[in-house]
Amino acid sequence: MLKKTTQPKRIFITGATGFVGATLVRHFAARGWEVTASGRTDPPKPLLDLARYVRADIQQGLPRQTADVVVHAAALASDSAPWSDLKRANVDGTRHVFEATRYCRCFIYISSSSVYDSQNAIHFEDEPVDYQQLSPYGRSKRLAEDWLLEQDWEGRILCILRPRAVYGVGDRVLLPRLLRLVKFGQIMAPGDMRVLSSLTHVDHLAAAVECCASLQVSENSNRQILNVADAKPYEMREVVQRLLSEIHGKELTFRALPIRPLRLLANCLERLHLANQFTPYSLAAVSQHCVLDIQRIKTNIGYQPELHFWKALPQIASWIKNIGTNRFKTAFENLPWDVPNHK
Repeated sequence: MLKKTTQPKRIFITGATGFVGATLVRHFAARGWEVTASGRTDPPKPLLDLARYVRADIQQGLPRQTADVVVHAAALASDSAPWSDLKRANVDGTRHVFEATRYCRCFIYISSSSVYDSQNAIHFEDEPVDYQQLSPYGRSKRLAEDWLLEQDWEGRILCILRPRAVYGVGDRVLLPRLLRLVKFGQIMAPGDMRVLSSLTHVDHLAAAVECCASLQVSENSNRQILNVADAKPYEMREVVQRLLSEIHGKELTFRALPIRPLRLLANCLERLHLANQFTPYSLAAVSQHCVLDIQRIKTNIGYQPELHFWKALPQIASWIKNIGTNRFKTAFENLPWDVPNHK
């Protein structure tokens, strides 16, 4: 395990109006850190109560930041966006954040499990990857990782964190997609969804970031690539059925739609540039096994995941019901900060 140093107190967080960024702002502010947050839009008032705010578009660059730690959580997370948009946001944007924070001691990049192809059911950080099999989003995140790894990190630390399906109160990506599966009182699911998948509670991701932020610079270990997930994988069918039944207040029946025609349809929509939420990659996410091995993060930084989906489920369902399922499906702008009862 790497040695840890005295906890720094200044942290710069990009993507602060998004789900992960908002959670990180709350997490570090609650622990007494001096937080500077960044985003493209005007900040929600609850954010300003916790952090100094820099409004900037990372695709265009941002002013130089002075902090002990930078967490780059901003990204364009889309399976259907044009490659040019993904490259500007995720590759060029990462370069701009690096350039603005090149004197920060520790750079933590929030990557994604999308950087793995579908050749393996269990993924390890150093496995070979066929870039041609990655989604455009996954390829953009992988190229951003590659660029960071090529930079000079002497006297500094780079930590690349690869979470899988981040969930929790404040999510505006995964949960709205699952809610759309409910039609006519049934869960209209692609295939039977009896696949194992890692999930990552957002508080686990925040804990991993905190562990990375306190690492000591080491000549031999100043570049870390780490999977982040809950302790054990879940069967997606059980997750979806229990979550949606809890939200709707009744046991919903599960109707499995044949997966082969759905794949053909998704591929056709992609070729015609008509895909939106329904893409070959989003379909694969719920119809193929995808488990992250997390032994390295446990060994290297002492990561110990204690939360699990079943414990978080009542809080997530209560939050969605308080907002209203119809309004929630629209994923309105300030959703990650609409969590007044969330610590």
